[in-house]
Amino acid sequence: MEKSLKTENKIQNEKCYVYSKEQASKIRCEFSRLKDLCYLDHAGATLYSEKQLANIFTDLSNNIYSNPHSHSSEFTKDAVDIVRYKVLSFVKTSPDQYSVIFTSGATHALKLIGETFEFNGGTLAYLEDNHTSVLGMRKFASNFRELKVEEAFNVLSNPADSNSELRNGKNGLFVYPAQSNFAGTKYPLSWIKTVKCEALNHLFATPENWYTLLDAACFASTNQLDLHQYQPDFISISFYKIFGYPTGLGALLVKRSSENALTKTYFGGGTVLMALSAQNVMIPKPIIYEQFEDGTISFLSISSLRHGFDILQTLNLTPDLISLHTFNVAKYTFANLMEMHHSNGTAVAELYHDTKFESVKTQGSIINFNLKRPNGNYVGYSEVLHFANLNGVHLRTGCFCNPGACQKYLKLDPDKVQNQFEAGHVCGDQHDLVDGSPTGSVRISFGYMSTFEDADKFLQMIETCFVSHSNFQSLTIDRTIDASLNGTRNRLEITGKLVNIYVYPVKSCAPLAVKGSWKLTHIGLEYDRRWMIVNSSGACVSQKKIGKLCTLKPILDFSRKMLKLKINDSEISMPLEPEENASSNANFCNSKVCGDKVQGFDCGNEVAEWLSANLGEFGLRLLRQCDFTAHTSGRHSTQGEQTLMSLANKAEYLVINMRTAQWLRERIPQDDLLCLTLESILLRFRANFVVDFTEPFVENDLAILLFNDVAFKFTGHCRRCQMICIDQETGEKSKEPLRTLSKELNGQMRFGIYLSRNDSLGQYYIETGSSVKG
Repeated sequence: MEKSLKTENKIQNEKCYVYSKEQASKIRCEFSRLKDLCYLDHAGATLYSEKQLANIFTDLSNNIYSNPHSHSSEFTKDAVDIVRYKVLSFVKTSPDQYSVIFTSGATHALKLIGETFEFNGGTLAYLEDNHTSVLGMRKFASNFRELKVEEAFNVLSNPADSNSELRNGKNGLFVYPAQSNFAGTKYPLSWIKTVKCEALNHLFATPENWYTLLDAACFASTNQLDLHQYQPDFISISFYKIFGYPTGLGALLVKRSSENALTKTYFGGGTVLMALSAQNVMIPKPIIYEQFEDGTISFLSISSLRHGFDILQTLNLTPDLISLHTFNVAKYTFANLMEMHHSNGTAVAELYHDTKFESVKTQGSIINFNLKRPNGNYVGYSEVLHFANLNGVHLRTGCFCNPGACQKYLKLDPDKVQNQFEAGHVCGDQHDLVDGSPTGSVRISFGYMSTFEDADKFLQMIETCFVSHSNFQSLTIDRTIDASLNGTRNRLEITGKLVNIYVYPVKSCAPLAVKGSWKLTHIGLEYDRRWMIVNSSGACVSQKKIGKLCTLKPILDFSRKMLKLKINDSEISMPLEPEENASSNANFCNSKVCGDKVQGFDCGNEVAEWLSANLGEFGLRLLRQCDFTAHTSGRHSTQGEQTLMSLANKAEYLVINMRTAQWLRERIPQDDLLCLTLESILLRFRANFVVDFTEPFVENDLAILLFNDVAFKFTGHCRRCQMICIDQETGEKSKEPLRTLSKELNGQMRFGIYLSRNDSLGQYYIETGSSVKG
């Protein structure tokens, strides 16, 4: 590691290994598919092992699992019951104490309690640090109250005496996570008993009978949940967070003595002993999981859980061992991240935690943070995500479906949250900074297969991409450029020259450089992004996934009316236009581009096999966008206008100013400048039009551009990502020019402008060398 990753505190930063060498080797063999990837989103979903998956498919291949409602399904029923016992054993309890109700996930488990809990006028109390799904339970309660974290510790840390004489018919429900999915804080499980002893009653006017719902979805993935020692009334868990597979399966654990607090209204197939069709009469089955599991359970997914439990046993892993291992890796990462500083002394990371990783009893294996520049400005989480993707690091950004913790740690009061929403930020988007303040953060989390090498790779990515080692102070952008970037400069009249025209017949592949003129159509440049490559799932692939796409060179042979694809010395050809009867015989496919549904027809097996062989990716297909007729629908511009589009991401045309590209190149550090010629930089930005204006960034001030007599209008800025770090000649990745662009523009990463035609119906041509006026 670099010197800045070292620390004087050797004890805190040393690598404390828990697994034996043999154990670590076995685990490494189970996740060979990771190769050079660094997966740090285990709080979102952990990874399944290769043997686990192989055993599942062997099981399914060798056995017949029928619907458990069928009389011939004893084998399936027994398999499901065995898994119920394994779940209970995993959390150290028995069927005498708890019942297992299988659900579609932890959210479904929480919703079930919300729907069926008999409040009787009582209160839903919940910790501030909770999942969004807990907040949704407020819809079922007439009274609810949030407890701030500090308040909860004050109220629930002291033992309380139960006073049964004061009880009435009201039932209160307290919901809290065993471990925060935001910062990894482990909340005391002793609160369960304190709540049962009615410690919360002094907060309310009338006493209530209190129950506890423990959200253990995050906790159970890397910790031992001991229901022999701590006995909440209800527990929600999610299995893909523990085993990686299957997804869409969780459980609600219900304490047998608390079943009478739940009343279910709806009943589905398989839950009744008898039901009348003509009258509202039914008799439910006697066991609670039989009453609550409406319809056919996901029996194949449930049966596959057995192999998840088995793989942990095969690897000699216990929850306590996993907990200590993941804690040690997280502690090492936390300590190094906390000590990173820019050369001027500014801390690189602002960490959001209640602990300093002193104890595995109070802190889980989650680290949450935002990064800062040398001048103290925040780095947007979208920028961090781009560099993480570029370096093969999987992490999570945003608020992680935990509004309370996000607002607490980021100091977002309700007015600020409302202002961010009005500024365009919504949950799950990439709008990371509003007025310089973060709308979310970055989270990394560790699982049982995580390694210290993963930690080092993450730390090295932060070191390389975000730590300033020079005496450089963040340069103040020229005021005219700053005004241009923010749309506050007065519109100018400028002139320039169209230097290059680029057409990209196959999306995300090499361009054709136009010499002379080119036809404009109602959806963009003729043949621009009319084909795209999709994977075996039907999803469009880009250079982010397959960097080698940039070496695939499309050639338009107008004399033969053929499209030729070429990679090195290998090539293949196909008709440039579909045959007249192609629409009736074609294999139509649906895919998506930037969230929009697109329709195309498959170009056949021959080209598919050629693509897979030459790009080294199984299952690739080539789709041609459908012509827009009464029977097909085109895409529409994402700029809010009903303009038909090709397979381009955001708009029909993208313009780059050569002077702006030169401005950027001059600011790239000398060590990284050798391979970044001006031409290389221009190719990385994948523009349709390269224009030479008199100065940089003036393109951002133009509402209308005239290319000779053809009018275009400005429709938005192009927000850049890690795609510009891919060398368009070789497919190799580097950290530039994204790092310099981000640093120089204070994280805005907007470079280039989108255009659309003012008159998209007319037949026009555009020519290199044309004058450009704006």
